Amino acid sequence: MQLLTDWDGFLAEMQNRNPNGATIYLSRDGRYTVLTHLDPTDRILFRCEHAIPLEEATSALATLGHTCRTGVWSTETEHQSLDELYIAAIAYKSDETQPGLWIDAYDYPPNPSEVLSKLLEEFNAEGTLDHADNETFTKLAKPNIIILSPKTSRISSPKTNLIIK
Repeated sequence: MQLLTDWDGFLAEMQNRNPNGATIYLSRDGRYTVLTHLDPTDRILFRCEHAIPLEEATSALATLGHTCRTGVWSTETEHQSLDELYIAAIAYKSDETQPGLWIDAYDYPPNPSEVLSKLLEEFNAEGTLDHADNETFTKLAKPNIIILSPKTSRISSPKTNLIIK
């Protein structure tokens, strides 16, 4: 069982269930600090994502008597590490002064055609592009597709139209 709660709810549960302190694992996920605690007796995973610096969360929890460690409790299927994701990006000429950029993540290695199709599908659904304009979009926008694998460390050439590694 898993309880997802806000900061106040997480602190209240920890104090109610563990008045003498608990071990809480903290990690960062984007702009959020992720706090997790596993209650082995009740087999409940407590989880909170809060926009607070890691150091502030650690300090607040330590003040309440909790021990903080680096890490995150997770269900087997719920949490995918960033080092397991494929990141696809499409840069394209736009009607604005800035070029367009579209980014997506996949848990498998996508092919360039699939990535472009997903962008066009999204643009069509939003009304940004008419279905008949897919071919025109490709001709006029000259999309540049880049796919980064979990092992890609850097792009070697900015003139490359497609990178898959």
